[in-house]
Amino acid sequence: MSNLSELLPSGGGQNVVEFTADGAISSGKPVILNSDGTVTEVAETSISESVGTPVVFEAAASTWTSASYDSTNNKIIIAYQDIANSNYGTAVVGTVSGTSISFGTPVVFESGYTQYTGSTFDAANGKVVIGYADATNSGYGTAIVGTVSGTSISFGSAVVFESANIGDLSAAYDSNSGKVVISYFDSGNSSYGTAIVGTVSGTSISFGSPVVFNSASSNFNFVTYDSNAQKVVIAYRDVGNSNYGTAIVGTVSGTSISFGSESVFNSNLSTDISSAYDANAQKVVVAYRDYGNSSYGTAIVGTVSGTSISFGSSTVFNTGTSDNMTVVYDANAVKTVIAYTDTSNSSYGTLVVGTVSGASISFGSETVFEAATATNLSSAYDVSAAKVVISYRDATNSEHGTAVVFQNASTETNLTATNFIGLASAAISDTASGDINVKGGINEAQTGLTIGSDYYVQSDGSLASDFIPFDISGAAFIDSFSIASQESFATGIGFNADGTKMFIVGFGGDAVYEYNLSTGFDVSTASYSQNFSVASQDTSPRGIAFNNNGTKMFVVGDVGKDVNEYTLSTGFDVSTASYSQNFSVNAQETGPTDVEFNSDGTKMFIVGRDGDEVNEYTLGTGFDVSTASYSQTFDISSQETVALGIAFNTSGTKMFIVGQTGDDVNEYSTTAASTTVKAGRAISATTINMMDLT
Repeated sequence: MSNLSELLPSGGGQNVVEFTADGAISSGKPVILNSDGTVTEVAETSISESVGTPVVFEAAASTWTSASYDSTNNKIIIAYQDIANSNYGTAVVGTVSGTSISFGTPVVFESGYTQYTGSTFDAANGKVVIGYADATNSGYGTAIVGTVSGTSISFGSAVVFESANIGDLSAAYDSNSGKVVISYFDSGNSSYGTAIVGTVSGTSISFGSPVVFNSASSNFNFVTYDSNAQKVVIAYRDVGNSNYGTAIVGTVSGTSISFGSESVFNSNLSTDISSAYDANAQKVVVAYRDYGNSSYGTAIVGTVSGTSISFGSSTVFNTGTSDNMTVVYDANAVKTVIAYTDTSNSSYGTLVVGTVSGASISFGSETVFEAATATNLSSAYDVSAAKVVISYRDATNSEHGTAVVFQNASTETNLTATNFIGLASAAISDTASGDINVKGGINEAQTGLTIGSDYYVQSDGSLASDFIPFDISGAAFIDSFSIASQESFATGIGFNADGTKMFIVGFGGDAVYEYNLSTGFDVSTASYSQNFSVASQDTSPRGIAFNNNGTKMFVVGDVGKDVNEYTLSTGFDVSTASYSQNFSVNAQETGPTDVEFNSDGTKMFIVGRDGDEVNEYTLGTGFDVSTASYSQTFDISSQETVALGIAFNTSGTKMFIVGQTGDDVNEYSTTAASTTVKAGRAISATTINMMDLT
């Protein structure tokens, strides 16, 4: 049952209804209505860590696997060398469902001997980029662009980026510059560590000039992108410096890249290096095999500052010989997952979950995901499914290309946008009947609740009261400020944190207009400052939002039906803005009018004039639209059919919608977030989850 109007009639306070309990219910606890008419206590369920069943994606010997996530299509792409098919470069598209994954038909992207595959996803262009060494063409460094459609992938023409034999290739997408960075060793130049910047256009890619980051032989190169610092970090073995584990920070500018100074993270021979960016801690986690410590699997946390990186103390995650490391960040669990070959345990495929705190990382127990010899590991995080996918070569199964889905431990609630009904008058045993005080009802037996106060149901079943100074019933006009000299058709407004800057966007001028306010949030003190044109991206801008420090600006456009992201080198100063990337919302809303984010940027909300709804998106990395994926929808058609603006209060417990048809501001309560709700977990809007005990 999703419609509770009969049980919760307008003005129907003091309703007490008898229900049968499904599970024991404690006195005074919030309960939900089940589809069979029974009631259950609101609670969170712990989801245990679990591993799905391994699935073969290539029923033949496969190696050089590389996994990436397509956030536009919510698919996993695995690139590899198909040994049984003349060692051709091949790719396959995977779809995650629960803890399982299914695959489409493999597609050849290079009809030649292919090695050292490395892949990434260009979110601005919605394309997969695969780099590799084309051994049929003298081992030249080569790249190709792939486009996913359904469960298949098609490719443009291959492009050579290094006319020499290369190896140990890795690729990452720099969302700030909208470029792909490929790192490798250049055998044509003494195997020096080298990086190059690629620009995707359509189904092709072009490159700038190669740049040396280490003037010595560099092996096990692995590049990752730090979205907070807006830098790439390359970790590698520096053969010219006693094979020490080393890292360096790169800054992309145009089609080139420059580097800071090298930083040693392990003063021992280091191999099997991999890394990932922890968006929650804003740190880079590097995993490696430490030959100076019995080849133990080891990890270390790096902090990027400017053009340098510093490291905390190393932590051993496997007291045995560890090979084939791959690291991935799980945004839902807010954990880092390291998968590896545990040579000390029959070379089983094994993983361990790490939690970053400050400049250190701690680990739980190891988990075997493949009780057989697993090599050539690679991993990717599926943002939409909130699962980690590990690809590998299963040596015990004829070297077949195989993948497995990993579910991190987490919690989920049985509370939804429509199922909350009320409070239990007294304890009710399982299968017994008892009274429920539905919304608006008074129960004097409930101790600790203040009559006349508002209470909010938490995802774990607790009740919280919050004074939230957002009550539009007391609204009154104060003042106005004319913007006619700048914008004749204003469609969006935003402020900085203290209200001393105001921003207006509209399609009369196709620009963002910045105003200074001598008194915060007092428009009578406003004065025009400057503007920034967004016409190159959209000639009908509708809504505007910023990240917390104003270094990122987001403008939703009606023509492009997308969210355009801009980088500001000085926070809330539009004169320093430059276009970065975009994210299409056309599949959900064909007339987007406004955009809003939650406090850490892991949720994005879009309203528009066509959909009569609020569309919610999850971002794997806060305020990085390249990591966005559609999550869910909340219908507002009963209140507004042409939504033009959206806003939330600071805690996210109230949502406000303004539109064309109602000539009013519609206020909604939302399920209050609790500390047990992880970043990326859905908070669904509802108008019935607030207990009004009057």
